[in-house]
Amino acid sequence: MDITITPYLMLDGRAQEAIQFYQELFGAEIIGQEFLKDWPGEMGIEVTPENENRVMHAHLKIGNSEVMLADYLPGQTPQPGSTINLMIVVKEVENAKKLFSLLLDGGKEVLPLQETGFSPATGQVIDKFGVEWQIITDHPDMAG
Repeated sequence: MDITITPYLMLDGRAQEAIQFYQELFGAEIIGQEFLKDWPGEMGIEVTPENENRVMHAHLKIGNSEVMLADYLPGQTPQPGSTINLMIVVKEVENAKKLFSLLLDGGKEVLPLQETGFSPATGQVIDKFGVEWQIITDHPDMAG
């Protein structure tokens, strides 16, 4: 199975501030950054003037490492231990379904595995050990 696991930091409205801090502290390079307003209607979230500038997804390169980060979606409540989760990127939807199902066994679904504008299958689950995982399947138009 072709798989990559990346640390993913979840922040409560302070992702933009964290990006700037990591740029100054580590010389982080912003590989990509999108806001909630860039993905209207994804995952059933209403975009309002109050939340449109929340970071939906940011990708940073820090030295030889990569880190992803975002703000919690509107309506999500930060829980202890959920500020860092692991993102699994796979190439095939079937692999995403299999991993999601296996991680969900004894765990809890955070976001159902679903098709979005940025992925044919993405979801989020807390496994039976309390570790939070994001699963994303590369979009056919994504490089790599």
